[in-house]
Amino acid sequence: MPTSQYEPSATLRPAAPDGYGDPEEFHYSLPIMLALILLLVGPALFVFGTLLWDGQGAALADFFGVTVTDDAGFEATIPIAIGGVFVAAVVVVTVLHELVHGLVFRLQGYRVSYGAAPQLGAFYAAAFHQFQARNDTILVGIAPLIVLDALLVPLFFVPIPVVAVFAFVAVLFNTLGAAGDIYLLARLLRMPRGTLLYDSDIRHSYVLYPEA
Repeated sequence: MPTSQYEPSATLRPAAPDGYGDPEEFHYSLPIMLALILLLVGPALFVFGTLLWDGQGAALADFFGVTVTDDAGFEATIPIAIGGVFVAAVVVVTVLHELVHGLVFRLQGYRVSYGAAPQLGAFYAAAFHQFQARNDTILVGIAPLIVLDALLVPLFFVPIPVVAVFAFVAVLFNTLGAAGDIYLLARLLRMPRGTLLYDSDIRHSYVLYPEA
């Protein structure tokens, strides 16, 4: 795998390796990613919500303090602990999401940097200043969605409602938070085999296409 001539602290346009054209800037489309989230939220709530209800049933209603009244209505008292479960699930799954990205990078031989980008409202695991093969990046991008959802969904059926609700929030956030990964995957699948990607910093990324 070709490596960059630049130091990790540099923010520069990479020099193309032999056999590749000039680097082209790569940008994420915020409107498209927001549209993806909106498209995902309904199906995700329905599918995961149905699985959660199948796994917990009446215990879920008790957990949320839902009581059916004589006039066919209901009352709900949301425990304060629900807020803690929600926050904990979001924090844990965010960390795990980036760790899975980083682990797949490392398994493929890349050096990984972890961090936060407050200006973008995001955390990241990135292989800065290294040329990344298209197929490697596909695996890195899709891994958290597949791995974490597959590990968390079985927890919906654990006979402990707080664990199941934690898993539900984590799965939902992980799935919706993968909108950027899905967008990247769609773009990568349209690129020719042999394409390289290069992250100079959290704001600057490039694509290098093989010359015909």
